[in-house]
Amino acid sequence: MKPTLILCCFFTFTFSISAQADFRIALLGCHKQFEPAPALSRYLEAEPDLCLWIGDNVYADTKDDISYVEKCYAALAAKPAFQQLKAQYPFAATWDDHDYGLNDAGKEYALKDQTKALFRRFWGLEEKIPAGQDGIYYAEYIPVGAHLLQIILLDVRYNRDEPNTDGDVLGEQQWAWLEGELQKPADLRLIASGFQVLLDERAGSETWAKFPSARQRLFEVIRKAQAERVLFYTGDQHYGEVNRMPGALDFDAIELQFAGLNQIEDPEWNPLRVANAITSKHSYALLDIYFAESKSEVPHLHFQIYDAMTNERELSYRVNLQELELKPRFGGTTAFVHTGQAALSHPYARLDLRYTLDGSMPDKASPVYESALPLTETTVVKARLFTKTGVPRSRVYEQQYERLEPMPASKVKEVQPGLRYTYYEGQFNRLDGLQKAPAKSKGVSQEIDLQQLQQRDDHFGLVFEGYLQVPADGVYELSTISDDGSRLYLGNRLVVDNDGSHSARERSGRVVLKQGLHPIRIEYFEDHSGERLLVKWRTQEGIERILGRDDFFH
Repeated sequence: MKPTLILCCFFTFTFSISAQADFRIALLGCHKQFEPAPALSRYLEAEPDLCLWIGDNVYADTKDDISYVEKCYAALAAKPAFQQLKAQYPFAATWDDHDYGLNDAGKEYALKDQTKALFRRFWGLEEKIPAGQDGIYYAEYIPVGAHLLQIILLDVRYNRDEPNTDGDVLGEQQWAWLEGELQKPADLRLIASGFQVLLDERAGSETWAKFPSARQRLFEVIRKAQAERVLFYTGDQHYGEVNRMPGALDFDAIELQFAGLNQIEDPEWNPLRVANAITSKHSYALLDIYFAESKSEVPHLHFQIYDAMTNERELSYRVNLQELELKPRFGGTTAFVHTGQAALSHPYARLDLRYTLDGSMPDKASPVYESALPLTETTVVKARLFTKTGVPRSRVYEQQYERLEPMPASKVKEVQPGLRYTYYEGQFNRLDGLQKAPAKSKGVSQEIDLQQLQQRDDHFGLVFEGYLQVPADGVYELSTISDDGSRLYLGNRLVVDNDGSHSARERSGRVVLKQGLHPIRIEYFEDHSGERLLVKWRTQEGIERILGRDDFFH
């Protein structure tokens, strides 16, 4: 009697945002369906926004018995924790060799069309993957607040040639599809491959490195599409690790690898490994995505793997999203008196930086940056990274270099040391709130010293007013380092805007000043969790110091 295939129907879910991150992905794969898998229950506790199955989701190896594949899917569907995950969270899935149907199988596998039909039905992908498509590749587009997450699920089985022949992995139709997907807008692109992209070719297991032309084509397709914020998620190996290939995508190619819900093996030799390989038999992996800049963090990813039996973390790896971007650096003094210069740079050895000074968009006919650009007028420098053959590789970036007339000093005859201050209390999260609060006290302070002036630990504000003594004509970069918000004005000009509720951070602005006294106003508020305010400057000679009692007058 043939076993009954239990088909799972997955409905469209609204993607929720977890408290821990803007978006949390549960990473699953290499699951022996006839053995216990306590890790599945851990995923329920983690409350993911998406469950991403990387392949070998069942072990259904058979040369000619499609009913055995059905039996394996039925065993997975019968597991209570799987049923709860299916009921509560959206799924995305690709396959590898064991749910494709045979260990290390490729395009020659006789049952591939039958296993493809089972895969589409079991994972509820019949609308997303056309019946006549040469494989099970597709893409998910998931809104996360104002951002868009793209998950590209490759099929590395249906068209795969024999390894070590420098053959193909994807097939021409999938290559064309991939090129089109990479040209669609997205704020983060996660490319899922059943077997590893960055495992060394000398390893015993399958890897894209054993198809060197195909792997190079994969990298070039990403580069040609001008895609940024791209990283790989892969499976196959029964452990978890992180691999990194410097400059492979112009920025580094980063691979997050995890597969082994209920099995473990020793890691293979891999010179690109940059994080420890895990050792627990029962494990679960999470990928947390933080798109928004917070009070203490820049946008980043956090990849973690836990021992499912003890719930102890075995691997933790962070990637700041800016590491996956192509961005030139604008140096030089962005404000100058008579003459200045724009000093550009970038760390991408395979790329050229082309620029314009007339407001036009850089193209392949624009000059390649080689040395500092002399400037005599206010100029907007636009720059873009190109391949050596003149193909655009990045977006256009720009920086204004401003020629300034020195701000004249005030004609003040008599002054005294220190700044006048006004002290406020209240629940502030922006500096504009100070104007609506009644002043609690006023006085004169010889320097900016919060400990001497604050009357409570949190929820207060201060406004300092007076004059800044400038010793010589020149360009000055003024900065505030504050926790929480601050602003600095010279006369009516806002020079430094460091407003908002945040941990200690520095913001700066440049001005050209004549020697003498200049009206200064410094606004500050403390929200909670620490208080700090420092004001400093850097002269055009590069001398930097914190401003204090010898610099302020009223």
